[in-house]
Amino acid sequence: MSDIASGERLDLATRRATVAAWWRDFGVRLALDAARVLVLTGVVALVLAFFTAGMLQLIVEARAQENLSLATIFPSPAELRHAWDEHQTRLLQEHIPETLWETLAGLTIAVVLGLTIAALMDFSPLLRWVLYPVLVVSQTIPIFAIAILLILIFGFGSGPKIIVVVLFCFFPVTLSTFTGLQSADPELISLLRAMGANARQIWVKARLPAAMPSFFAGLRIAATYSVVGAIFGEYITAQRGLGVFLKRSYSSFRLDQAYLAILLTALLSLLLVLLVNLVERLALRWYYTARRRSWRGPGIY
Repeated sequence: MSDIASGERLDLATRRATVAAWWRDFGVRLALDAARVLVLTGVVALVLAFFTAGMLQLIVEARAQENLSLATIFPSPAELRHAWDEHQTRLLQEHIPETLWETLAGLTIAVVLGLTIAALMDFSPLLRWVLYPVLVVSQTIPIFAIAILLILIFGFGSGPKIIVVVLFCFFPVTLSTFTGLQSADPELISLLRAMGANARQIWVKARLPAAMPSFFAGLRIAATYSVVGAIFGEYITAQRGLGVFLKRSYSSFRLDQAYLAILLTALLSLLLVLLVNLVERLALRWYYTARRRSWRGPGIY
């Protein structure tokens, strides 16, 4: 009887300890959930506060302007057509070719540089530890200050503008490619190792194909940045280019010419993105074919 009583007391103590542990864990989870809700609520409140303050600032300044209307802000299509007819020759022969040359040269260099840095970081943990902070710090430096230094060093030719385009574009290419290389299927890598593949073969057969969709995603971002980077460099100082045309339009208070330059910039960026999409479809036909076969619902694939 004493053994039975001691066993019952032991079971009762065990149940009490289990219940106490459950309540303790429940209290910890409840406290963590409450802290998470408080933090998210604070973030949302800050976002709403800044949004409201910004909108109020815009409304107050807009009301302070006299004769503010859509007609004074946006030129009509006829005015844009007149500005195009007036400057068509110089735009087609001088400004657009110069901007395209700087854009394509800088974007190509950025792609090669980004792929090289991403591959080095993927191959070597030491280089990853050294280069990754440098990449992040490079994006915190004002491009405007760097552009002025480049002009003082290299002069007023196309070289500084190309370097500005490289600075705008290489970071998204590098980061996207490196992320894609790191996201290769570990089961596929293990299978290749079991089959006797070396590090180079694994990189070529598994890591590089897995990184290609991410690479093209970064390339699309870089393509939109490239034209803006070229115009940014031209706007500081240059003799030809859409940035020069835009700067002269602002100096002469010709909004129709300024909007024409903005429209041409958007068109060039759109054409580059479409070109990247075309190259991606041709280069990654296996990727889109696999997606199309695995799709089981309505969609575009």
